[in-house]
Amino acid sequence: MIRDGVPRFLSNTYRLRTISFPLESVIRTQSFVESSISMFPFLRLLDLSYCNIVLVPKKLGNLRHLRYLDLGGSGKIKELPNSICKLQSLQTLILAGCEELQELPRDIRYLISLRCLALTTNQRCLPHNGIERLDSLRSLSICSCINLEYLIEDIGNLKALRELAIKNCPNLVSLPSSIKWLSSLEELYLGDCEKLNLDWGMGMEEEDIHQDLNGTRPHLRVLALSELPQLVMLPQWLLRCSANTLQWLTIVECQNLLALPNSLQNLKSLRSFLILDCPKVSSLPQDMHGLTTLEYIEIKGCPTLSERCEQSSGEDWPQIAHVPNISLDGHLIIK
Repeated sequence: MIRDGVPRFLSNTYRLRTISFPLESVIRTQSFVESSISMFPFLRLLDLSYCNIVLVPKKLGNLRHLRYLDLGGSGKIKELPNSICKLQSLQTLILAGCEELQELPRDIRYLISLRCLALTTNQRCLPHNGIERLDSLRSLSICSCINLEYLIEDIGNLKALRELAIKNCPNLVSLPSSIKWLSSLEELYLGDCEKLNLDWGMGMEEEDIHQDLNGTRPHLRVLALSELPQLVMLPQWLLRCSANTLQWLTIVECQNLLALPNSLQNLKSLRSFLILDCPKVSSLPQDMHGLTTLEYIEIKGCPTLSERCEQSSGEDWPQIAHVPNISLDGHLIIK
């Protein structure tokens, strides 16, 4: 039985802490959401992903114990009440897939406990005095922001940020130069951004890079680049700053990438290297045989490169012969 949109078996659970249903088990209507917020003031987790609602109730801001809120995939939501910014215990906020969302709440900076933020918005640029003030933020995902052209200039203020993912933002032109100051950044994912130019950082002096290897620049463990047609050369300053830490490097469908930089040979912790569907890349850098930590390499959709890496006969084979697991165009070589 359902009363006020809420299943009756929940009606006597005043101190309920979690609401999360499989997608089809309960139709989460507007009345369900409004009643749940009113009936259960002690909620800590509220999963309203792919919910069929248009308005997010202002009373949501009364859930002062709430730590996890998922509105992801709720494609009819156009705005969020600013009262959501009263949730000072909130640690995770999922707004990814809210494709009609026009803008983020103006006082989002007051979500002082927020550690994970995933968002989709129709804004052309993210507002100042907002996300960059979230001092506890560790993970930021920006996806399917069709109109987004620019990120916040002061993103470098996010000193706790460990993971940054930007995907399917077709009008994003560039990343702010302050990204160089994300000193805790360990994982960077950039994908499906057809206008994105990664030439930022090319003007850095090499001396400055070496001086800062253990300082305030990113020291990545994971770098994944995919579907970036503007990418011609990898941002070498980023590889140099991560020379001692980068373990996983993935490059996929970067059709205009011309070559791999010589600095690749300096990635002394690299364990996995994948390069797929980058047809203009024709050779490996010299001295890759010195990457003794490399455990797996995969090359596919790079015709000339694959030919040069053929087992025993390829010109670049000596560079990777020491790697225990190699995949060339789907053919696995295990030694």
